[in-house]
Amino acid sequence: MNPTAPVTPSAARLAVVGTAGHIDHGKTALVRRLTGVDTDRLPEEKKRGISIDLGFAPLVTPAGVHVGIVDVPGHERFVKNMLAGVGGIDLVLLVIAADEGVMPQTREHLAIVQLLGIARGIVVLTKSDLVEREWLDEIARDVRALLAATPLASAPLVEFSAITRAGQAELLAAMDAQLAGVAGRATDAPARLPVDRVFTVEGFGTVVTGTLWRGTIRTGDSLELLPAGNAVRVRRVQVHGVTVDEARAGQRTALALHGVAKEQVARGDWVVAPASLRASSVLDVRFELLPDYPREWKAATRVRFHLGASEIIGRLVLLEGSGLAPGGSALAQVRLEKPAVPARGDRFVIRSYSPSRTVGGGTVIEPLAQKRRRRGGGLESLAVHESGSLEARLLERLAAESTLVSTAVLAKAVGDSEASVAAALGRLAGGGEIVAPVEGRWLSRPHWSAAQEAITREVAAYARKYPARYGVPKGELKSGLKATLDGALFDAAFDSMVAAGKVELRGERVRPAGEPWEPPAEMVAALEKVEAELEAAGLAVPETAAWQGKLGAAGAEVLSLGYFLGRLVRVSQEFTYTARQLESLRAKLASHFEKKAALTVADFKELSGVSRKYAVPLLEHGDRVGWTVRAGDERKAGGRV
Repeated sequence: MNPTAPVTPSAARLAVVGTAGHIDHGKTALVRRLTGVDTDRLPEEKKRGISIDLGFAPLVTPAGVHVGIVDVPGHERFVKNMLAGVGGIDLVLLVIAADEGVMPQTREHLAIVQLLGIARGIVVLTKSDLVEREWLDEIARDVRALLAATPLASAPLVEFSAITRAGQAELLAAMDAQLAGVAGRATDAPARLPVDRVFTVEGFGTVVTGTLWRGTIRTGDSLELLPAGNAVRVRRVQVHGVTVDEARAGQRTALALHGVAKEQVARGDWVVAPASLRASSVLDVRFELLPDYPREWKAATRVRFHLGASEIIGRLVLLEGSGLAPGGSALAQVRLEKPAVPARGDRFVIRSYSPSRTVGGGTVIEPLAQKRRRRGGGLESLAVHESGSLEARLLERLAAESTLVSTAVLAKAVGDSEASVAAALGRLAGGGEIVAPVEGRWLSRPHWSAAQEAITREVAAYARKYPARYGVPKGELKSGLKATLDGALFDAAFDSMVAAGKVELRGERVRPAGEPWEPPAEMVAALEKVEAELEAAGLAVPETAAWQGKLGAAGAEVLSLGYFLGRLVRVSQEFTYTARQLESLRAKLASHFEKKAALTVADFKELSGVSRKYAVPLLEHGDRVGWTVRAGDERKAGGRV
């Protein structure tokens, strides 16, 4: 990086132009003539006279468009390098030497351009000074025949000579005409840059370069390096060797990164806004097989998967049909040996594993997929993800989620901006198709209804099973449903049901709404008998387990009923008293404190007529309810005595 280069203002109009074409057809000479930059930077390229890796050069067109040109190698051995640079370009210059015409790599590069969805192009017939007019016309006819069934069928054709400069003005004019229809890239979207070069610069450390696909990157930004997930900070930003305050989508960008060593970065990695994308090894896709593939595509084939600047080995599995005929397309799944960093709608290229040749490509439908069985169910859902509206895709996603999902998570899942997703969710909520029980967190209407039905069902079942109890404790209800409803969903559904009067909450107990409750007469009679027995024993009551056991199965119900009605009080794990007993004890304590300021254990034993076995738990109960306040070995009067 050049720390002394002047800072230039950001260009108003930006574009990326890439070359394509057979080896030795004059791509690099063309770029050099247009820009004055020799993109062959490697010693081996100089020695052999061919491009091996990507080259880059800036250009400002006559109309003022600031263009970053990506010059790609043409040799068949370096197609993977070509693929690393051609993704994300706005316009392709399909270079064909007039003295040779259409060649094998012309066809393969054209196929790649088509598979990546690059619809704007210019055919440049280079070396036009070496052939006669008649031959040029013949080559032009061959080219038109080649392009007839492609998106470049009506692309302008310019005859060009890097030696004589013939056609240079016409080529620049054609570029401006083509770029006039290119929509500006999203500079307000989360930053995304595929890394195509990595090196170190003394004083700056690790430097990565690539074409900024979307967003803006500024000096000081915190970003994420994927798929490793390393957090990095931008130390310096350059665009074509010029230090700038920020780089914008559509610019060739170099970033000096803090927080990562050169050995931790490789071509094919991505620099992205934190948490904006996730690495994935399984992708649902629409796969298109090239028409010239020589045989039917097998259902599960090992391939080379190209996305951005990455090449990853994996397997492409058809999800429909036993095979795919040349020229056909099918829903498929890519299962990779190491993670890619895809987004919904990304275009990719597939090359055969061995020997390497371009066989097809397609579009990412679901970037974070789960393995699917071939010809299994769920393809209708995948079809919605492929071609449905944003609302349809959100409904499909929420149908698979049984918990509340945030707007940000949904935006990442469907591959759209958070603002667009929030607006679509608002429309769905307005139509009653989804709900937002918590601000900014969403659930499908069926899941919301199911959550409330589960609560209703559990509350009713408890009321039937335990008629002597007013209702189920809320904590027990929540715990019993945790396998079905997560905590946040339970709380939201429960609160809405209480507010709507669908269940009744008294204290911490819940019962069905609109069903008057009266404890069974036999339980009330049993409770009265227990109260009489406890009061007959004074304060030296039998242990709870002992008298409860005598009642058999009804013992727990009587105890629960007494607690709920406030007629029984648990003083400790061992002892339960009636409310009347404890009120009498409170009155005795009040009388004591009218005469004395302090209460010892001995005083309490005398006052209550019980041994230490009962005195200690009763005193501790008095401390808890505010009758007494402990001060060392004594008690003082509490505020509630």
